[in-house]
Amino acid sequence: MDKKALEMLEKANEFIKTHSNASFSVIDENGFPSASAIWLMGHKGVSEIYFSTPKGSNKYQRLQKCNKASINTYSDFNNLTLVGEAVVLTDQESKSKHWQEPFIHIYPEGDTDPTYCIIKFTTKRVSLHIDHEGAEFTL
Repeated sequence: MDKKALEMLEKANEFIKTHSNASFSVIDENGFPSASAIWLMGHKGVSEIYFSTPKGSNKYQRLQKCNKASINTYSDFNNLTLVGEAVVLTDQESKSKHWQEPFIHIYPEGDTDPTYCIIKFTTKRVSLHIDHEGAEFTL
């Protein structure tokens, strides 16, 4: 990665730290992109993003067929789009690690609720426009 891309990656990593709301897009059963709002539960910079969805949700069902996905977040004139792959984590260690008390309203059995799962998104490509600078690069 060249110096400019490294600088922009650092900006992207700083940007994601301050944004918990995003849109998550997957491919639907007809081959079209389908976006929905998500709340980011955790991340490792922009390289890995974690959030939750119930096993019965459209996101969960669609990821079973195609794991290609995208995450987008923005504020003012700044925009960050991540393109990559998403996998569903159902192991108890992952569920416990990411559990947050407000989830009890969605998952009444807590972190052992059978409908509770974690989505791990791994970024392959970053596209951003932050502080009047734009860039696109792969990770």
